Amino acid sequence: MSTLKGANISSVSFVETPEKSLNLWNDGFVQSMQTSYADSEYRERVETLVKQVKILLKEMQTGFDGDLIERLEMVDALHCLGIDRYFQAEIKEALDYVYRFWDGSVGIGLGCESTTKDLNTTALGLRVLRLYRYHVSADVLKNFKNKNGQFISHGGDNDSNLIDIRDEYMMRSMINLLRASSLAFLGETVMKDAKVFSSAYLKQLLEKSEDIKQKSYLKEAEYALLYEWPSTFPPWEARSYIEIYELDNSRLKDKIILELVKLDFNILQYIYKMEMKKLSSWWRNSGVSKLIAVRERSIEYYLLAVSAIDNAEFGSSRIALAKVATLVSLLDDLFDDHLTLEQVELVINAIIQGWDISIVQNIPSNFKKIVEFVFKTLQELTSEATQIQGRDMIQFITKAWVDYAEASLKQAQWKEGQYVPTYKEYITIAATTGASGLLSLHPILLAFPNLEDDAIEKIFLSKSRFYELIWLTGRIVDDIHDFEDDKLHGQTASAISCYMKDHHEYSEEDAVIHMNNHFDDLLTELTSEFLNPDKVLLEWDKLYFNLGRGVQSFYIFGDGFSYHDKGVKQRVFKVLFDLVKA
Repeated sequence: MSTLKGANISSVSFVETPEKSLNLWNDGFVQSMQTSYADSEYRERVETLVKQVKILLKEMQTGFDGDLIERLEMVDALHCLGIDRYFQAEIKEALDYVYRFWDGSVGIGLGCESTTKDLNTTALGLRVLRLYRYHVSADVLKNFKNKNGQFISHGGDNDSNLIDIRDEYMMRSMINLLRASSLAFLGETVMKDAKVFSSAYLKQLLEKSEDIKQKSYLKEAEYALLYEWPSTFPPWEARSYIEIYELDNSRLKDKIILELVKLDFNILQYIYKMEMKKLSSWWRNSGVSKLIAVRERSIEYYLLAVSAIDNAEFGSSRIALAKVATLVSLLDDLFDDHLTLEQVELVINAIIQGWDISIVQNIPSNFKKIVEFVFKTLQELTSEATQIQGRDMIQFITKAWVDYAEASLKQAQWKEGQYVPTYKEYITIAATTGASGLLSLHPILLAFPNLEDDAIEKIFLSKSRFYELIWLTGRIVDDIHDFEDDKLHGQTASAISCYMKDHHEYSEEDAVIHMNNHFDDLLTELTSEFLNPDKVLLEWDKLYFNLGRGVQSFYIFGDGFSYHDKGVKQRVFKVLFDLVKA
Protein backbone atom coordinates (compact mmCIF):
# COMPACT_ATOMS: atom_id res chain seq x y z
CA MET A 1 0.00 0.00 0.00
CA SER A 2 1.25 3.46 -0.88
CA THR A 3 0.10 6.98 -0.26
CA LEU A 4 -0.27 9.46 -3.07
CA LYS A 5 0.76 12.91 -1.89
CA GLY A 6 -0.09 16.23 -3.49
CA ALA A 7 -2.16 19.36 -3.14
CA ASN A 8 -5.86 18.58 -2.70
CA ILE A 9 -5.36 14.90 -3.50
CA SER A 10 -6.32 12.17 -1.05
CA SER A 11 -4.54 8.88 -0.63
CA VAL A 12 -4.92 6.06 -3.11
CA SER A 13 -4.10 2.41 -2.63
CA PHE A 14 -2.27 0.45 -5.26
CA VAL A 15 0.14 -2.43 -5.49
CA GLU A 16 3.23 -2.48 -7.68
CA THR A 17 2.56 -5.48 -9.90
CA PRO A 18 2.62 -6.26 -13.60
CA GLU A 19 -0.78 -7.93 -13.40
CA LYS A 20 -2.86 -6.78 -16.34
CA SER A 21 -6.15 -6.85 -14.42
CA LEU A 22 -5.07 -4.48 -11.63
CA ASN A 23 -6.93 -1.17 -11.39
CA LEU A 24 -4.63 1.51 -9.96
CA TRP A 25 -7.28 4.19 -9.87
CA ASN A 26 -10.25 2.89 -7.90
CA ASP A 27 -13.48 4.83 -8.06
CA GLY A 28 -13.28 5.97 -4.46
CA PHE A 29 -10.01 7.75 -5.18
CA VAL A 30 -11.21 9.27 -8.43
CA GLN A 31 -14.42 10.60 -6.85
CA SER A 32 -12.45 12.12 -3.95
CA MET A 33 -10.30 14.30 -6.20
CA GLN A 34 -10.69 17.98 -5.36
CA THR A 35 -9.39 21.24 -6.76
CA SER A 36 -10.19 24.90 -6.29
CA TYR A 37 -9.58 25.76 -9.93
CA ALA A 38 -13.27 25.77 -10.80
CA ASP A 39 -13.59 29.34 -9.50
CA SER A 40 -14.11 32.09 -12.09
CA GLU A 41 -11.34 34.19 -10.55
CA TYR A 42 -8.74 31.83 -12.02
CA ARG A 43 -10.15 32.11 -15.54
CA GLU A 44 -10.28 35.88 -15.16
CA ARG A 45 -6.63 35.87 -14.10
CA VAL A 46 -5.77 33.83 -17.19
CA GLU A 47 -7.45 36.42 -19.40
CA THR A 48 -5.45 39.18 -17.71
CA LEU A 49 -2.17 37.30 -18.08
CA VAL A 50 -2.85 36.54 -21.75
CA LYS A 51 -3.28 40.25 -22.42
CA GLN A 52 -0.03 41.01 -20.59
CA VAL A 53 1.90 38.38 -22.54
CA LYS A 54 0.49 39.74 -25.81
CA ILE A 55 1.91 43.14 -24.86
CA LEU A 56 5.21 41.48 -24.03
CA LEU A 57 5.32 39.81 -27.45
CA LYS A 58 4.62 43.08 -29.23
CA GLU A 59 7.51 44.70 -27.41
CA MET A 60 10.02 42.45 -29.15
CA GLN A 61 11.88 44.95 -31.33
CA THR A 62 13.45 44.44 -34.73
CA GLY A 63 16.94 45.06 -35.97
CA PHE A 64 19.05 44.24 -32.90
CA ASP A 65 21.58 41.54 -32.29
CA GLY A 66 19.66 38.50 -31.05
CA ASP A 67 16.23 39.38 -32.37
CA LEU A 68 15.91 36.11 -34.33
CA ILE A 69 16.90 33.77 -31.51
CA GLU A 70 14.68 35.74 -29.10
CA ARG A 71 11.63 35.24 -31.28
CA LEU A 72 12.36 31.56 -31.84
CA GLU A 73 12.93 30.86 -28.16
CA MET A 74 9.73 32.66 -27.25
CA VAL A 75 7.61 30.78 -29.79
CA ASP A 76 9.28 27.51 -28.77
CA ALA A 77 8.48 28.17 -25.12
CA LEU A 78 4.85 29.04 -25.82
CA HIS A 79 4.49 25.87 -27.90
CA CYS A 80 6.21 23.52 -25.45
CA LEU A 81 4.30 24.98 -22.50
CA GLY A 82 0.99 24.37 -24.24
CA ILE A 83 -0.27 27.97 -24.37
CA ASP A 84 0.46 28.79 -28.01
CA ARG A 85 -3.27 28.63 -28.77
CA TYR A 86 -3.67 32.03 -27.09
CA PHE A 87 -1.11 33.72 -29.31
CA GLN A 88 -1.58 32.48 -32.86
CA ALA A 89 -1.45 35.93 -34.48
CA GLU A 90 1.63 36.95 -32.49
CA ILE A 91 3.39 33.69 -33.28
CA LYS A 92 2.71 34.08 -36.98
CA GLU A 93 4.08 37.61 -36.93
CA ALA A 94 7.24 36.46 -35.13
CA LEU A 95 7.86 33.51 -37.43
CA ASP A 96 7.12 35.48 -40.58
CA TYR A 97 9.83 37.88 -39.44
CA VAL A 98 12.33 35.06 -38.82
CA TYR A 99 11.48 33.41 -42.13
CA ARG A 100 12.37 36.57 -44.05
CA PHE A 101 15.99 36.07 -42.96
CA TRP A 102 16.05 32.28 -43.38
CA ASP A 103 18.73 31.21 -45.86
CA GLY A 104 18.07 27.66 -46.99
CA SER A 105 21.73 27.01 -47.74
CA VAL A 106 23.50 28.47 -44.71
CA GLY A 107 20.88 29.05 -42.01
CA ILE A 108 20.54 32.09 -39.77
CA GLY A 109 22.45 33.88 -37.04
CA LEU A 110 21.38 35.29 -33.71
CA GLY A 111 19.94 38.43 -35.26
CA CYS A 112 18.77 39.79 -38.58
CA GLU A 113 22.06 41.64 -39.03
CA SER A 114 24.30 38.75 -37.98
CA THR A 115 26.89 37.82 -40.58
CA THR A 116 27.87 34.57 -38.83
CA LYS A 117 25.40 31.73 -39.10
CA ASP A 118 24.72 29.97 -35.86
CA LEU A 119 24.01 26.26 -35.25
CA ASN A 120 21.77 26.74 -32.22
CA THR A 121 19.59 29.39 -33.87
CA THR A 122 19.44 27.44 -37.13
CA ALA A 123 18.54 24.13 -35.46
CA LEU A 124 15.85 25.80 -33.34
CA GLY A 125 14.60 27.70 -36.37
CA LEU A 126 14.38 24.51 -38.42
CA ARG A 127 12.34 22.85 -35.69
CA VAL A 128 9.97 25.72 -34.93
CA LEU A 129 9.41 26.77 -38.54
CA ARG A 130 8.74 23.17 -39.53
CA LEU A 131 6.28 22.70 -36.66
CA TYR A 132 4.35 25.69 -37.96
CA ARG A 133 4.54 24.39 -41.54
CA TYR A 134 6.93 26.81 -43.19
CA HIS A 135 8.95 25.58 -46.15
CA VAL A 136 12.36 24.73 -44.65
CA SER A 137 14.82 22.07 -45.75
CA ALA A 138 17.05 20.09 -43.40
CA ASP A 139 19.88 20.52 -45.92
CA VAL A 140 20.70 23.75 -44.10
CA LEU A 141 22.33 21.63 -41.38
CA LYS A 142 25.01 20.49 -43.81
CA ASN A 143 26.56 23.93 -43.45
CA PHE A 144 27.40 23.06 -39.84
CA LYS A 145 29.29 19.80 -40.43
CA ASN A 146 33.08 19.77 -40.51
CA LYS A 147 35.24 17.46 -42.57
CA ASN A 148 35.10 14.86 -39.78
CA GLY A 149 31.32 14.73 -39.86
CA GLN A 150 30.92 16.62 -36.59
CA PHE A 151 28.35 19.33 -36.13
CA ILE A 152 30.10 22.59 -35.23
CA SER A 153 29.02 25.89 -33.77
CA HIS A 154 29.27 28.14 -36.82
CA GLY A 155 28.60 27.45 -40.48
CA GLY A 156 31.45 27.16 -42.94
CA ASP A 157 34.08 26.58 -40.25
CA ASN A 158 35.07 23.23 -41.70
CA ASP A 159 38.30 22.86 -39.73
CA SER A 160 36.74 23.41 -36.31
CA ASN A 161 36.40 20.65 -33.78
CA LEU A 162 33.74 20.19 -31.14
CA ILE A 163 34.46 22.28 -28.06
CA ASP A 164 34.24 21.52 -24.34
CA ILE A 165 31.36 19.21 -23.45
CA ARG A 166 30.48 21.56 -20.58
CA ASP A 167 30.08 24.62 -22.80
CA GLU A 168 26.55 26.03 -22.43
CA TYR A 169 26.30 27.11 -26.06
CA MET A 170 27.11 23.66 -27.41
CA MET A 171 24.78 22.11 -24.87
CA ARG A 172 21.90 24.24 -26.15
CA SER A 173 22.89 23.62 -29.76
CA MET A 174 22.91 19.85 -29.33
CA ILE A 175 19.56 19.87 -27.53
CA ASN A 176 17.97 21.85 -30.36
CA LEU A 177 19.72 19.75 -32.98
CA LEU A 178 18.28 16.58 -31.44
CA ARG A 179 14.83 18.13 -31.15
CA ALA A 180 14.96 19.23 -34.79
CA SER A 181 16.02 15.73 -35.91
CA SER A 182 12.79 14.23 -34.56
CA LEU A 183 10.94 16.21 -37.26
CA ALA A 184 12.80 14.53 -40.10
CA PHE A 185 11.15 14.11 -43.49
CA LEU A 186 11.71 11.16 -45.80
CA GLY A 187 15.14 11.12 -47.44
CA GLU A 188 16.75 13.64 -45.09
CA THR A 189 19.91 11.74 -44.23
CA VAL A 190 21.43 14.79 -42.55
CA MET A 191 18.67 14.53 -39.94
CA LYS A 192 19.74 10.96 -39.17
CA ASP A 193 23.32 12.18 -38.79
CA ALA A 194 22.12 14.99 -36.55
CA LYS A 195 20.20 12.57 -34.34
CA VAL A 196 23.13 10.18 -33.95
CA PHE A 197 25.64 12.95 -33.24
CA SER A 198 23.52 15.02 -30.85
CA SER A 199 22.30 11.94 -28.97
CA ALA A 200 25.87 10.77 -28.38
CA TYR A 201 26.88 14.25 -27.25
CA LEU A 202 23.99 14.61 -24.81
CA LYS A 203 24.44 11.13 -23.35
CA GLN A 204 28.06 12.01 -22.68
CA LEU A 205 26.90 15.28 -21.18
CA LEU A 206 24.53 13.53 -18.77
CA GLU A 207 27.36 11.27 -17.63
CA LYS A 208 29.21 14.42 -16.55
CA SER A 209 26.14 16.06 -15.07
CA GLU A 210 27.83 16.81 -11.73
CA ASP A 211 30.10 19.29 -13.56
CA ILE A 212 27.24 21.12 -15.28
CA LYS A 213 25.77 24.22 -13.66
CA GLN A 214 22.86 24.72 -16.05
CA LYS A 215 20.47 22.19 -14.52
CA SER A 216 17.53 23.20 -16.70
CA TYR A 217 19.49 22.24 -19.82
CA LEU A 218 20.41 18.90 -18.26
CA LYS A 219 16.74 18.19 -17.60
CA GLU A 220 15.82 19.28 -21.11
CA ALA A 221 18.55 17.05 -22.58
CA GLU A 222 17.19 14.11 -20.61
CA TYR A 223 13.66 14.84 -21.84
CA ALA A 224 14.78 15.20 -25.47
CA LEU A 225 16.58 11.85 -25.35
CA LEU A 226 13.54 10.04 -23.92
CA TYR A 227 10.62 11.73 -25.66
CA GLU A 228 10.85 12.41 -29.38
CA TRP A 229 8.15 14.69 -30.76
CA PRO A 230 6.22 11.99 -32.74
CA SER A 231 6.02 9.88 -29.56
CA THR A 232 4.86 12.37 -26.98
CA PHE A 233 1.83 14.62 -26.56
CA PRO A 234 1.16 18.28 -25.65
CA PRO A 235 -0.03 18.07 -21.99
CA TRP A 236 2.89 15.83 -21.04
CA GLU A 237 5.30 18.12 -22.86
CA ALA A 238 3.77 21.13 -21.08
CA ARG A 239 4.15 19.54 -17.63
CA SER A 240 7.73 18.52 -18.40
CA TYR A 241 8.71 21.97 -19.67
CA ILE A 242 7.16 23.67 -16.65
CA GLU A 243 9.64 21.71 -14.55
CA ILE A 244 12.46 22.55 -16.97
CA TYR A 245 11.81 26.31 -16.95
CA GLU A 246 11.33 26.37 -13.18
CA LEU A 247 15.01 25.44 -12.81
CA ASP A 248 16.23 28.59 -14.56
CA ASN A 249 14.50 31.96 -14.15
CA SER A 250 16.53 33.49 -16.98
CA ARG A 251 15.11 31.25 -19.72
CA LEU A 252 11.72 32.99 -19.98
CA LYS A 253 11.45 36.68 -20.81
CA ASP A 254 9.05 37.38 -17.96
CA LYS A 255 7.79 35.43 -14.95
CA ILE A 256 4.18 36.14 -15.95
CA ILE A 257 4.53 33.51 -18.70
CA LEU A 258 5.20 30.78 -16.16
CA GLU A 259 2.36 32.05 -14.00
CA LEU A 260 0.02 31.84 -16.98
CA VAL A 261 1.20 28.35 -17.88
CA LYS A 262 0.72 26.97 -14.38
CA LEU A 263 -2.70 28.52 -14.00
CA ASP A 264 -3.82 27.29 -17.43
CA PHE A 265 -2.53 23.79 -16.70
CA ASN A 266 -4.34 23.55 -13.36
CA ILE A 267 -7.62 24.85 -14.79
CA LEU A 268 -7.49 22.25 -17.55
CA GLN A 269 -6.61 19.58 -15.01
CA TYR A 270 -9.72 20.51 -13.02
CA ILE A 271 -11.82 19.92 -16.16
CA TYR A 272 -10.09 16.59 -16.73
CA LYS A 273 -10.79 15.53 -13.15
CA MET A 274 -14.50 16.24 -13.50
CA GLU A 275 -14.59 14.17 -16.68
CA MET A 276 -12.67 11.31 -15.06
CA LYS A 277 -15.28 11.18 -12.31
CA LYS A 278 -17.97 10.57 -14.93
CA LEU A 279 -15.85 7.96 -16.66
CA SER A 280 -14.99 6.16 -13.43
CA SER A 281 -18.66 6.04 -12.39
CA TRP A 282 -19.53 4.57 -15.78
CA TRP A 283 -16.95 1.82 -15.34
CA ARG A 284 -17.91 1.11 -11.73
CA ASN A 285 -21.59 0.89 -12.60
CA SER A 286 -20.87 -1.55 -15.41
CA GLY A 287 -19.90 -4.23 -12.88
CA VAL A 288 -17.58 -5.80 -15.46
CA SER A 289 -14.67 -6.17 -13.05
CA LYS A 290 -16.83 -8.46 -10.91
CA LEU A 291 -17.58 -10.76 -13.85
CA ILE A 292 -14.12 -11.62 -15.22
CA ALA A 293 -10.51 -10.55 -14.90
CA VAL A 294 -9.84 -7.93 -17.59
CA ARG A 295 -7.56 -4.95 -18.00
CA GLU A 296 -9.04 -2.05 -16.04
CA ARG A 297 -7.55 0.93 -17.82
CA SER A 298 -10.30 3.54 -18.12
CA ILE A 299 -8.13 6.27 -16.53
CA GLU A 300 -5.11 5.36 -18.64
CA TYR A 301 -7.35 5.45 -21.71
CA TYR A 302 -8.58 8.84 -20.60
CA LEU A 303 -4.94 9.98 -20.65
CA LEU A 304 -4.81 8.73 -24.24
CA ALA A 305 -7.90 10.83 -24.95
CA VAL A 306 -6.23 13.90 -23.45
CA SER A 307 -3.23 13.29 -25.69
CA ALA A 308 -5.49 13.56 -28.72
CA ILE A 309 -7.87 16.30 -27.53
CA ASP A 310 -6.63 18.61 -24.79
CA ASN A 311 -8.88 21.63 -25.48
CA ALA A 312 -11.32 22.32 -22.67
CA GLU A 313 -14.43 22.35 -24.86
CA PHE A 314 -14.06 18.78 -26.17
CA GLY A 315 -14.93 16.90 -22.98
CA SER A 316 -17.55 14.65 -24.57
CA SER A 317 -15.00 13.56 -27.19
CA ARG A 318 -12.43 12.69 -24.54
CA ILE A 319 -14.92 10.61 -22.59
CA ALA A 320 -16.09 8.89 -25.78
CA LEU A 321 -12.54 8.02 -26.79
CA ALA A 322 -11.77 6.60 -23.34
CA LYS A 323 -14.98 4.55 -23.39
CA VAL A 324 -14.28 3.17 -26.87
CA ALA A 325 -10.71 2.27 -25.89
CA THR A 326 -12.10 0.48 -22.83
CA LEU A 327 -14.61 -1.44 -24.97
CA VAL A 328 -11.93 -2.46 -27.48
CA SER A 329 -9.69 -3.62 -24.63
CA LEU A 330 -12.60 -5.51 -23.12
CA LEU A 331 -13.41 -7.33 -26.36
CA ASP A 332 -9.73 -8.08 -26.97
CA ASP A 333 -9.45 -9.71 -23.56
CA LEU A 334 -12.66 -11.65 -24.10
CA PHE A 335 -11.53 -12.92 -27.50
CA ASP A 336 -7.95 -13.69 -26.44
CA ASP A 337 -8.39 -15.17 -22.97
CA HIS A 338 -11.97 -16.19 -22.25
CA LEU A 339 -14.09 -17.22 -25.23
CA THR A 340 -13.82 -20.24 -27.47
CA LEU A 341 -13.55 -19.63 -31.21
CA GLU A 342 -17.21 -20.60 -31.59
CA GLN A 343 -18.21 -18.05 -28.96
CA VAL A 344 -16.07 -15.37 -30.59
CA GLU A 345 -17.90 -16.06 -33.85
CA LEU A 346 -21.25 -15.58 -32.10
CA VAL A 347 -20.25 -12.19 -30.64
CA ILE A 348 -18.91 -11.00 -33.97
CA ASN A 349 -22.02 -12.17 -35.80
CA ALA A 350 -24.11 -10.25 -33.27
CA ILE A 351 -22.21 -7.09 -34.23
CA ILE A 352 -22.50 -7.80 -37.94
CA GLN A 353 -26.23 -8.46 -37.63
CA GLY A 354 -26.88 -4.98 -36.24
CA TRP A 355 -25.99 -5.46 -32.57
CA ASP A 356 -28.41 -8.39 -32.20
CA ILE A 357 -27.87 -9.52 -28.61
CA SER A 358 -30.14 -12.54 -29.10
CA ILE A 359 -27.35 -14.23 -31.07
CA VAL A 360 -25.25 -14.61 -27.91
CA GLN A 361 -28.05 -15.98 -25.70
CA ASN A 362 -26.26 -19.29 -25.16
CA ILE A 363 -22.81 -18.09 -24.14
CA PRO A 364 -22.05 -18.07 -20.38
CA SER A 365 -24.06 -15.42 -18.55
CA ASN A 366 -21.06 -13.41 -17.33
CA PHE A 367 -19.75 -13.08 -20.88
CA LYS A 368 -23.22 -12.22 -22.16
CA LYS A 369 -23.51 -9.41 -19.61
CA ILE A 370 -20.23 -7.97 -20.84
CA VAL A 371 -21.39 -8.06 -24.46
CA GLU A 372 -24.64 -6.38 -23.43
CA PHE A 373 -22.64 -3.65 -21.70
CA VAL A 374 -20.55 -3.11 -24.84
CA PHE A 375 -23.61 -2.91 -27.07
CA LYS A 376 -25.48 -0.59 -24.70
CA THR A 377 -22.54 1.82 -24.49
CA LEU A 378 -22.15 1.91 -28.26
CA GLN A 379 -25.85 2.61 -28.69
CA GLU A 380 -25.50 5.57 -26.31
CA LEU A 381 -22.45 6.87 -28.19
CA THR A 382 -24.25 6.46 -31.52
CA SER A 383 -27.24 8.42 -30.23
CA GLU A 384 -24.94 11.20 -29.04
CA ALA A 385 -23.14 11.31 -32.40
CA THR A 386 -26.45 11.36 -34.27
CA GLN A 387 -27.57 14.37 -32.27
CA ILE A 388 -24.34 16.28 -33.00
CA GLN A 389 -24.23 15.40 -36.71
CA GLY A 390 -27.91 16.02 -37.34
CA ARG A 391 -28.46 12.67 -39.07
CA ASP A 392 -28.32 9.00 -38.12
CA MET A 393 -24.75 7.81 -37.61
CA ILE A 394 -25.57 4.13 -37.09
CA GLN A 395 -24.42 3.05 -40.58
CA PHE A 396 -20.95 4.56 -40.15
CA ILE A 397 -20.42 3.37 -36.61
CA THR A 398 -21.71 -0.12 -37.38
CA LYS A 399 -19.48 -0.37 -40.45
CA ALA A 400 -16.42 0.64 -38.43
CA TRP A 401 -17.15 -1.94 -35.74
CA VAL A 402 -17.98 -4.66 -38.26
CA ASP A 403 -14.59 -4.13 -39.93
CA TYR A 404 -12.92 -4.42 -36.54
CA ALA A 405 -14.99 -7.48 -35.58
CA GLU A 406 -14.31 -9.33 -38.83
CA ALA A 407 -10.59 -8.64 -38.54
CA SER A 408 -10.66 -9.86 -34.94
CA LEU A 409 -12.37 -13.08 -36.06
CA LYS A 410 -9.69 -13.65 -38.67
CA GLN A 411 -6.98 -13.27 -36.03
CA ALA A 412 -8.84 -15.65 -33.71
CA GLN A 413 -8.99 -18.21 -36.51
CA TRP A 414 -5.25 -17.82 -37.15
CA LYS A 415 -4.58 -18.41 -33.46
CA GLU A 416 -6.87 -21.45 -33.29
CA GLY A 417 -5.27 -23.00 -36.36
CA GLN A 418 -1.72 -21.93 -35.40
CA TYR A 419 -1.52 -20.31 -38.82
CA VAL A 420 1.15 -17.79 -39.78
CA PRO A 421 0.03 -15.66 -42.75
CA THR A 422 2.26 -13.70 -45.09
CA TYR A 423 3.20 -10.22 -43.93
CA LYS A 424 0.95 -8.59 -46.54
CA GLU A 425 -2.00 -10.74 -45.51
CA TYR A 426 -1.33 -10.09 -41.85
CA ILE A 427 -0.78 -6.34 -41.78
CA THR A 428 -4.09 -5.45 -43.45
CA ILE A 429 -6.03 -7.40 -40.84
CA ALA A 430 -3.85 -6.46 -37.88
CA ALA A 431 -3.89 -2.75 -38.67
CA THR A 432 -7.68 -2.87 -38.44
CA THR A 433 -7.65 -4.67 -35.08
CA GLY A 434 -5.34 -1.93 -33.84
CA ALA A 435 -8.62 0.04 -33.69
CA SER A 436 -7.23 3.43 -34.73
CA GLY A 437 -10.33 4.00 -36.84
CA LEU A 438 -12.68 3.24 -33.96
CA LEU A 439 -10.74 5.30 -31.45
CA SER A 440 -10.79 8.38 -33.66
CA LEU A 441 -14.24 8.03 -35.24
CA HIS A 442 -16.36 8.44 -32.12
CA PRO A 443 -14.62 11.54 -30.68
CA ILE A 444 -14.42 13.21 -34.10
CA LEU A 445 -18.16 12.75 -34.63
CA LEU A 446 -18.76 14.51 -31.31
CA ALA A 447 -16.23 17.29 -31.82
CA PHE A 448 -17.00 18.38 -35.38
CA PRO A 449 -20.69 18.76 -36.35
CA ASN A 450 -22.04 18.34 -39.87
CA LEU A 451 -19.22 16.25 -41.32
CA GLU A 452 -19.56 15.11 -44.91
CA ASP A 453 -19.93 11.38 -45.58
CA ASP A 454 -16.60 11.11 -47.39
CA ALA A 455 -14.77 12.72 -44.46
CA ILE A 456 -16.30 10.22 -42.04
CA GLU A 457 -15.41 7.27 -44.27
CA LYS A 458 -11.80 8.42 -44.50
CA ILE A 459 -11.51 8.22 -40.74
CA PHE A 460 -12.44 4.56 -40.30
CA LEU A 461 -11.66 3.17 -43.75
CA SER A 462 -8.09 4.51 -43.90
CA LYS A 463 -8.64 5.95 -47.37
CA SER A 464 -5.48 8.04 -47.52
CA ARG A 465 -1.80 7.40 -46.93
CA PHE A 466 -1.91 9.72 -43.92
CA TYR A 467 -4.56 7.67 -42.14
CA GLU A 468 -2.99 4.40 -43.25
CA LEU A 469 0.31 5.42 -41.66
CA ILE A 470 -1.37 6.10 -38.32
CA TRP A 471 -2.93 2.62 -38.43
CA LEU A 472 0.35 0.95 -39.43
CA THR A 473 2.59 2.68 -36.89
CA GLY A 474 0.13 1.90 -34.10
CA ARG A 475 0.02 -1.78 -35.02
CA ILE A 476 3.74 -2.29 -35.63
CA VAL A 477 4.91 -0.60 -32.44
CA ASP A 478 2.57 -2.91 -30.51
CA ASP A 479 3.87 -6.00 -32.30
CA ILE A 480 7.49 -5.04 -31.67
CA HIS A 481 6.94 -4.63 -27.93
CA ASP A 482 4.55 -7.56 -27.45
CA PHE A 483 6.24 -10.15 -29.67
CA GLU A 484 7.59 -12.30 -26.82
CA ASP A 485 4.47 -11.88 -24.69
CA ASP A 486 2.19 -12.83 -27.58
CA LYS A 487 4.18 -16.01 -28.21
CA LEU A 488 3.66 -17.04 -24.59
CA HIS A 489 -0.11 -16.57 -25.06
CA GLY A 490 -0.26 -18.70 -28.18
CA GLN A 491 -0.37 -15.92 -30.78
CA THR A 492 1.33 -17.15 -33.94
CA ALA A 493 0.77 -14.14 -36.18
CA SER A 494 2.62 -10.87 -35.68
CA ALA A 495 4.50 -8.46 -37.90
CA ILE A 496 7.76 -10.13 -36.92
CA SER A 497 6.72 -13.78 -37.31
CA CYS A 498 5.00 -13.05 -40.62
CA TYR A 499 8.03 -11.22 -41.95
CA MET A 500 10.15 -14.24 -40.99
CA LYS A 501 7.78 -16.47 -42.93
CA ASP A 502 8.32 -14.33 -46.02
CA HIS A 503 12.10 -14.28 -45.50
CA HIS A 504 13.31 -17.68 -44.33
CA GLU A 505 16.89 -16.48 -44.32
CA TYR A 506 16.14 -14.04 -41.49
CA SER A 507 16.67 -15.03 -37.87
CA GLU A 508 14.28 -13.73 -35.24
CA GLU A 509 16.85 -11.12 -34.24
CA ASP A 510 17.23 -10.00 -37.87
CA ALA A 511 13.46 -9.72 -38.26
CA VAL A 512 13.17 -7.59 -35.11
CA ILE A 513 15.90 -5.25 -36.35
CA HIS A 514 14.25 -4.99 -39.76
CA MET A 515 10.84 -4.28 -38.25
CA ASN A 516 12.28 -1.58 -35.99
CA ASN A 517 13.88 0.09 -39.00
CA HIS A 518 10.66 -0.25 -40.99
CA PHE A 519 8.73 1.30 -38.13
CA ASP A 520 11.15 4.25 -37.97
CA ASP A 521 10.69 4.82 -41.70
CA LEU A 522 6.89 4.74 -41.39
CA LEU A 523 6.96 7.18 -38.47
CA THR A 524 9.20 9.52 -40.46
CA GLU A 525 6.82 9.30 -43.40
CA LEU A 526 3.89 10.06 -41.12
CA THR A 527 5.70 13.11 -39.73
CA SER A 528 6.41 14.21 -43.30
CA GLU A 529 2.75 13.86 -44.20
CA PHE A 530 1.57 15.82 -41.19
CA LEU A 531 4.07 18.70 -41.34
CA ASN A 532 4.16 19.05 -45.12
CA PRO A 533 3.25 22.72 -45.73
CA ASP A 534 1.77 21.85 -49.13
CA LYS A 535 -0.91 19.61 -47.62
CA VAL A 536 -4.16 20.96 -46.25
CA LEU A 537 -4.86 19.48 -42.83
CA LEU A 538 -8.32 19.68 -41.33
CA GLU A 539 -8.95 19.92 -37.61
CA TRP A 540 -9.95 16.26 -37.33
CA ASP A 541 -6.73 15.28 -39.14
CA LYS A 542 -4.81 16.97 -36.34
CA LEU A 543 -6.87 15.16 -33.72
CA TYR A 544 -6.20 11.85 -35.46
CA PHE A 545 -2.47 12.57 -35.67
CA ASN A 546 -2.25 13.54 -31.99
CA LEU A 547 -4.06 10.33 -31.13
CA GLY A 548 -1.32 8.49 -33.02
CA ARG A 549 1.30 10.37 -31.00
CA GLY A 550 -0.52 9.42 -27.82
CA VAL A 551 -0.54 5.75 -28.82
CA GLN A 552 3.20 5.89 -29.50
CA SER A 553 3.82 7.46 -26.08
CA PHE A 554 2.34 4.39 -24.39
CA TYR A 555 5.17 2.27 -25.84
CA ILE A 556 8.22 4.38 -24.97
CA PHE A 557 9.15 2.06 -22.09
CA GLY A 558 7.25 -1.05 -23.21
CA ASP A 559 3.57 -1.88 -23.60
CA GLY A 560 1.88 0.69 -21.37
CA PHE A 561 -1.56 -0.45 -22.48
CA SER A 562 -1.14 -3.90 -20.96
CA TYR A 563 1.14 -3.17 -18.00
CA HIS A 564 1.23 -0.40 -15.41
CA ASP A 565 4.98 -0.29 -14.89
CA LYS A 566 5.89 1.17 -18.30
CA GLY A 567 6.02 4.89 -17.55
CA VAL A 568 2.31 5.52 -18.02
CA LYS A 569 1.54 5.73 -14.31
CA GLN A 570 3.93 8.66 -13.92
CA ARG A 571 2.24 10.52 -16.75
CA VAL A 572 -1.22 9.88 -15.28
CA PHE A 573 -0.08 11.42 -12.00
CA LYS A 574 1.59 14.46 -13.52
CA VAL A 575 -0.93 15.25 -16.24
CA LEU A 576 -4.20 14.28 -14.57
CA PHE A 577 -3.79 14.22 -10.78
CA ASP A 578 -0.93 16.33 -9.41
CA LEU A 579 -1.48 20.08 -9.41
CA VAL A 580 1.36 22.33 -10.52
CA LYS A 581 2.53 24.41 -7.59
CA ALA A 582 1.91 28.09 -8.27
